[in-house]
Amino acid sequence: MTRRKTAAVCFTVMFCAILAAPAGADTRVTLQLKWLPQAQFMGYYVAVQEGYYKAEGLDVRVLPGGSDIIPEQQVFNGVADIGVTWVSSLLNYQEKGWDFVEVAQVFQKSALLLVSKASTGIRTPRDLSGRKVGSWFGGNEYELYALIESAGLDRDRDLELVRQDYTMDQVIRGDIDAASAMIYNEYGLLLESGLTRSQINVIDMNAAGVGMLEDNLFVTSRWLQKNRGVLVKFLRASIKGWREACRDPVAAGTLVYDLNKSVSLSHQVYMAEEIARLVTPQGFNPTRIGYMDPVALKQTADYALKFGLLSRPADLGAAIDATAWTQAVGM
Repeated sequence: MTRRKTAAVCFTVMFCAILAAPAGADTRVTLQLKWLPQAQFMGYYVAVQEGYYKAEGLDVRVLPGGSDIIPEQQVFNGVADIGVTWVSSLLNYQEKGWDFVEVAQVFQKSALLLVSKASTGIRTPRDLSGRKVGSWFGGNEYELYALIESAGLDRDRDLELVRQDYTMDQVIRGDIDAASAMIYNEYGLLLESGLTRSQINVIDMNAAGVGMLEDNLFVTSRWLQKNRGVLVKFLRASIKGWREACRDPVAAGTLVYDLNKSVSLSHQVYMAEEIARLVTPQGFNPTRIGYMDPVALKQTADYALKFGLLSRPADLGAAIDATAWTQAVGM
């Protein structure tokens, strides 16, 4: 983790240097990422690199995240204007009274998988009975809870839930039978370990009907009231960056790798290709990147309530504000 954080610091210095040219009348906007610089956020990097923000009169600074950086706190404290987080996390902060609204939904479906070696025979949620199943917890467990319940299993009695790390070593060694994995990251680590796709069983949360939405953009209501026009420009440029990144994920993944030299070029490109499928899934109109699907949002909120992340039903009418996104896409 120390090496990756050092790389993130180096990236911040270099990326800020890219943005350090005189901005003139450009409006400074700071974006806080949820994690370290990687292709998960490629649309914003492309928008900077291609001058899409500059063309809108914006001087955008991108702040890397990390295990000790919470986007909601960064935005609330004014360190950043706009943040990237998961919907479930944002709903939890909103319920606690934090002044946040979601303004765009970048990922249109869940990226979470449950993976296992094919030799375990775990092909359906019902096959988890009597097994050791890994989760990162910390807010990442709610889809897994829904998956377990969908099979008619009790998560406390019918299987053993264990905390997993951010490698895939536990499932590779056989310490656990199944592990949580993001399709754009940990699943790729399994492939890079030498396992083939035929040697890995996958349960997709979307296919299982328990998917919860992840990466979105959010701001405080106070900032939005004063900066609605700025947000429209930011979203318009970001959507353009995401559209270009999804059109050519190899180039986008290469751009991210060249900026930070994080992990490996092949992994960043793999990640970019998978991210593109989350942002613009098959049949999705790329001009509508950032669309906030009320059905998918409600499912996320319902599961968050059912499994204890929320204590009362979320008011989605107050939780999201689509007006800036609507203007940005020209609707």
